[in-house]
Amino acid sequence: MKISQYILLACWVFLLSAAQKETDFSKILPGVLKVTENVYYDEVEVTNLYWLEYLYWTKKEFGDGSSEYMKVYPDTNVWKEKLSYNLPYAKYYLRHEAYRSYPVVGVSWEQARDYCTWRTARVKEALEEQGKRDKAPLYFEYRLPTLAEWNMMYASVKDLPIRIGEEGKAKFQGLYRFNMKRGQGDSMGVAGKLNDNADVTAPTKSYWPNDFGLYNIKGNVSEWLMDENKHVGGAWNTLMDDDVSTPIELYGSAANVGFRCVCEIATEAP
Repeated sequence: MKISQYILLACWVFLLSAAQKETDFSKILPGVLKVTENVYYDEVEVTNLYWLEYLYWTKKEFGDGSSEYMKVYPDTNVWKEKLSYNLPYAKYYLRHEAYRSYPVVGVSWEQARDYCTWRTARVKEALEEQGKRDKAPLYFEYRLPTLAEWNMMYASVKDLPIRIGEEGKAKFQGLYRFNMKRGQGDSMGVAGKLNDNADVTAPTKSYWPNDFGLYNIKGNVSEWLMDENKHVGGAWNTLMDDDVSTPIELYGSAANVGFRCVCEIATEAP
């Protein structure tokens, strides 16, 4: 091959690489990682901090006594379960700074759906204010994921052993990969070996991510889907051996159900 041909080939590879990089909007669209050409997925579950921002904005726009504000407020009473002492969570979990990075719970399917709509509008506003709107996709919308999208995220972790074995680093061997319940009455392991370090939820960026870099697709909290009143994925109180891939129907909210968004994009007009 002649030198000129090498130069042309190198230029073509460079341009192709640049074009591929330009199609990844994960640095423009906050909180998400690219999983397909048109779908970006939240790296972590929506946290208490994110929801407090939502509450603050709604309060500022409509007032804390407004129906709009009350509509978006989570049900903190979901922690008040029989035969358990979770009253401190009911009082502190949402607002205490120690839980800012933990997944928001007590949110209904409708509230999660409405948050996605609100988030879309706020991201568009922020991009306009920052002068970055032209760097974002032509169209984008945050929404709840479909079951097919969740299954794609789950595929790389569903067959992994519950405990990390010899395939992992020595300091991680014997630890659990997921924040789930090992058995009745065992939420954290045995004394001296608290092998998942969580009695209920854990910070959203905990444990080991899937192949796309997403945390807690399995365990921590089950997550709302686009299908109305359906959630999937298991949670902190789900037994390790339970099936977590079958959607569960729930009307209302629970202490073991949260959510994350996907962002669907289009780079040109339909």
